[in-house]
Amino acid sequence: MAEKTLSSDYSDYYEKAAIFPQQLDQEELLRFQGMLPKGSLDVLDLGCAEGRLAVGLARAGHRVSVGDIAPSQLRFAEAEAAKAGVVLQGSFHADIEAGIDAFAGRRFDAVFFMDVIEHLKNPVAGLEHLRALLKEDGVLILHTPNASTPYRFLWHLFRRGPSMDYWNPAKLQDFHFQTYDYLTLEKTLNFIGLKIAEVVPTRVTVPRLFSSRALARLFPLLSDTLLVKCRKVAPIDLDSHLEHWKRTRPVHGGKT
Repeated sequence: MAEKTLSSDYSDYYEKAAIFPQQLDQEELLRFQGMLPKGSLDVLDLGCAEGRLAVGLARAGHRVSVGDIAPSQLRFAEAEAAKAGVVLQGSFHADIEAGIDAFAGRRFDAVFFMDVIEHLKNPVAGLEHLRALLKEDGVLILHTPNASTPYRFLWHLFRRGPSMDYWNPAKLQDFHFQTYDYLTLEKTLNFIGLKIAEVVPTRVTVPRLFSSRALARLFPLLSDTLLVKCRKVAPIDLDSHLEHWKRTRPVHGGKT
């Protein structure tokens, strides 16, 4: 019998994890919702969890659809919408890394991708498929933990002894495959054909010392989380870059 892993049994583990509420921070949900003006846009909340953000966007007048890899999350979102008296325009069971067939050609003015990219096995494939869901003037709104914060710097500076014991259930409290600092996130998005148009500061926190929104406004790239709005552009032209490198770098069997 094959060994079960997060990679091999990805969707199954996320379905099991759906019993744990994700969208508990009302202040955060309002900040996310405020990334779009009130209006009537076609919006997709991809990785919708229990649907509280989707409901807030629908109440603001948008035509909102939800998508998730876990069927239970979609059912929670549909129940949340029914309880709030709003109508969802679509509910899509989809693995964004595998493709977008489930969306049947739908395109959106805005896609929310909140706390999802850090869970992806293949973020490049996932983002390429996500970009295809955007209309040409559409926007991607993305949120993810920041790997470059004062707290992480201090942790590495003063940490002594062995690495974190993630085999301990009290230590491993998420299924994050990876984290991003701003420059890594920006470069990855640019390869795909997405350009960051706005960075929204969240908080800068050092546990037991301080948590500051003002500090995040001064240094948004050091915020605990990265919250960005992106627009579709042409992807980085890798062929032209290779040609440039051929002109400026040594090559096997040749000269610069």
